[in-house]
Amino acid sequence: NIYYVGVDDRKTALFEGIWPIPYGISYNAYIIIDQKVALIEGGVKIDFAREFLNNVSSIIDPSTIDYIIINHMEPDHTGTIPVLYNLAKNAKIITTNLGKTMLANFYGISDNERVITVKDNDSINLGTRELKFITTPGVHWPETMMTYDKNLRILFSGDAFGTYGALNGKLFDDEIDLKFFLEEGKRYFTNIVGMYTKPVQSAISKLKSIDIDIIAPAHGPIWRSNKNKIIDLYDKLSKYESEPRVLVVYGTMYGFTEELAGYIAKKLVDNKINVRVYNADIIHPSYILSDAWDSRVILFGAPTYDGAPFPPVYYSAYIMFSKKLKNKYFGIFG
Repeated sequence: NIYYVGVDDRKTALFEGIWPIPYGISYNAYIIIDQKVALIEGGVKIDFAREFLNNVSSIIDPSTIDYIIINHMEPDHTGTIPVLYNLAKNAKIITTNLGKTMLANFYGISDNERVITVKDNDSINLGTRELKFITTPGVHWPETMMTYDKNLRILFSGDAFGTYGALNGKLFDDEIDLKFFLEEGKRYFTNIVGMYTKPVQSAISKLKSIDIDIIAPAHGPIWRSNKNKIIDLYDKLSKYESEPRVLVVYGTMYGFTEELAGYIAKKLVDNKINVRVYNADIIHPSYILSDAWDSRVILFGAPTYDGAPFPPVYYSAYIMFSKKLKNKYFGIFG
C-alpha cells in the first residue's frame, strides 16, 4: 500500500541553477494508504504539477489525503504545496518548526490548525502502521527531517542518499544501471550536500540504531538491494577519504598551459601515479568537484588573464573553496 507518485525532469539544464543534469533528475514522492492516507515529500517542482497530480489522482482522490509530510522545504519538493493545500482541504501538513516558518515565507501558508510541527522521534499513527520522524538539520538545509515507516522498515530520507539521473520508468536500485547512479550519486553529494559533512555524519550515526530494509530518497532510485552501497558512499565522502590520485585542473588560451598540463600528467603516469586531467575551459566545475573530492592532490594550471588567474580555473577553485573541500595537497603551475 505504498505508491510512487514522483516525476522525472528531463527539461532542466542546471539543477539549482548551477549544476548540469544532462541525464535529468527525478523528484520522488510517495503515498501510503492505510486507515489514514499520507503523502510523503510534500510534492514536486511546480513545473511538473500536472503530471504529479495525475499520478496522485490515479491512486486516490487528492481530497482524501490526511497528512502531507514535508521532509525538506526546497521548492523542487514543495512547489506543488499551495495546490495540494487547496485540493486536500482536510490534510494536516507535517514539518519541523523551521519548516513551518519556511512554509509561511515561501508560500504564505501559516495555518496553525493545519500545519503541525514535529520534533525528533515524534510519530503519527496511520492505522496499522506508525511513522516516526527523525530530524536531520543541515542535510542539506537547516529544517530537514526523514520519515521512517516502523512497520515496513522503510526510510523516506529526503535529499540524503539521493542522486542525479531520471528514472525513466524504473524505480529500484536492482533495476537500474547501478554504476551510473552511484557515480551520479557522488556528483550529487559533492555538489549539493558536500559542505555539510558534520550533519551527514550525525545523521548516519542516528540511523545506525534503526533497522532499515529500504531507503526511499527524494531523488534517484529506491535502495532495496544495495542500500549499504549508497550509505557507504555518503559515509566515505563525508569523511573526506581520498584515493591515491592526482587531479590536474587547467585552463588555456593558446595551448601553452595545456602542454605543461600534459607534460605533468605524463610524468605522474611514468611514476605509476593515478592521474585525471580536466580542461576547466570546457568541463563544468560540477564534474571537477566530484573528482576533486576524493583525490589526494589537486594541481591547478592557469595563464594570467587581466593580471589575475584565468577565470575558468579560478571558478573551479572557488567552487572547491565554497564547498569547504578539506584534507588535500594543492599545487599551482603556469
